[in-house]
Amino acid sequence: MLVRDRYQEASKYQFRHLSKTIVHWFLTLVAPIAFAQSGSEELREPFRLMQLEVSAGERVSGKLLVNGGVDGVETFIPVTVFHGRDSGPVLSLIAGIHGSEYSPIISMQRLPELLDPQAMAGTVIIVHIANLPAFQGRSVYFGPDDLKNLTRSFPGKVDGTVTERMAFTLSEEIMPLSDYLIDIHSGDGNENLRLSYPAYYAEAGGTEVVDQSRRLAVAFGLETIVQFSGSYSSLDDAIYTSAQSVTRGIPSIDVESGELGVIDDVFIDPITDGALSVLRELGMVAGEPIVPANPLFMSDRARVYSEYEGIWHKNMLVQTGD
Repeated sequence: MLVRDRYQEASKYQFRHLSKTIVHWFLTLVAPIAFAQSGSEELREPFRLMQLEVSAGERVSGKLLVNGGVDGVETFIPVTVFHGRDSGPVLSLIAGIHGSEYSPIISMQRLPELLDPQAMAGTVIIVHIANLPAFQGRSVYFGPDDLKNLTRSFPGKVDGTVTERMAFTLSEEIMPLSDYLIDIHSGDGNENLRLSYPAYYAEAGGTEVVDQSRRLAVAFGLETIVQFSGSYSSLDDAIYTSAQSVTRGIPSIDVESGELGVIDDVFIDPITDGALSVLRELGMVAGEPIVPANPLFMSDRARVYSEYEGIWHKNMLVQTGD
């Protein structure tokens, strides 16, 4: 009995020692790999945009302050940031460059309800209204305080008028964080546009930027795509939003959807659907992009100026796009 008891005790000791060895081996070798695979949200750094900090898998809304300058006008840029659980690109979606272009503004109100940061890769910056003074002032094209057009004020000035300071905030705070950018417009209060379309610079920013911008335009899923001509020798020359972006090396597109300040789902839905399609193309959300089978690329544009002043009356027999 004594021999057997000692044998059993020795066996128990060996088993405990072996068990501790296995546990130690698991904790030092296997567990870190398992935790890295299952807890990517713990490893991914928070995303920072000015004073906003967004943890992985979270959504945060806030105001980017545009402080008063020489004109004393203070305003802010409302944004929502989705920082996906998994790593991926940063896509910026900008609405409200012109304050009375409502389709993009409403679309960017709806899009956040369709996104889940826990199921996303990468980061989405949604600029709800880039030009809040023009939106609140119900002004077409120009800001009511300095009579300047935001989409022609890039890269802006830190000590300029309010429109120039808004452009500076977009240029220096949002664009440098972006891997891709979409500047979303609609027909302003005086514009009657043809069907919705994306557009991109076919010559600016270098070959890679052009190719990636074209990729975004196709992935947006609309049948007509406009190609802008021309390039820019410096950031100061690139006064338009997406021109500034591509000159900085960021693939970008413009989108137009809507007319005459009208609020209608027929103009809003193509923007929302197109943004989701681009997110799928970039691998930021699940699913396949909506890609047109044979899109029409338009590169020739012309401006026709009237010889007369007055009010233009539309001929009801001629529709936009005919």
